Amino acid sequence: TFNGSTLAITGSIDLSADIDVDGTANLDVLDVDGASNFGADVVFAGAAANITFDQSTDDLIFDDDAKAIFGTGSDIEIYHSSGQSYIQNSTGNFRIDADALRLRSKTGSEAFITANVNSSVEVYYDDSKKLETTSGGVNITGITTISDRLQVTSGISTFYDTTQSTSATTGAV
Repeated sequence: TFNGSTLAITGSIDLSADIDVDGTANLDVLDVDGASNFGADVVFAGAAANITFDQSTDDLIFDDDAKAIFGTGSDIEIYHSSGQSYIQNSTGNFRIDADALRLRSKTGSEAFITANVNSSVEVYYDDSKKLETTSGGVNITGITTISDRLQVTSGISTFYDTTQSTSATTGAV
């Protein structure tokens, strides 16, 4: 039926030609069996959060609390909520395979942790390396405070500087 401005089709119709719609087409269900091309922004409206593809910047934008979910049982989720960003893995180990891994400040100006393949792992404080694994063990830079005990299982090889304790209950170091 056509009432002058609206065409209503009940049932199915087979169109073998292109359809060009100027304006808005409200469809209850759109089932596309072939290729689709969206030449402008696309908004996926959610119940509480949207996901938008911004064509002008080539960005896929997830609103707060909209999640990217991977796996058959929601195995991993990536999302942002209330000023915090989350990667949550609900199954097995979380693996990152790379030749190097760098955790840095958001500006990239300060290192936190660096892990290098076949080499060291480095831990930083205020962008200053404080701990580094080596082929011979661990190098620590700065004052090391041990709050409980230090257990040495095979001896101490070298002291570069020695200090004599003045305590009556401790021995020389």
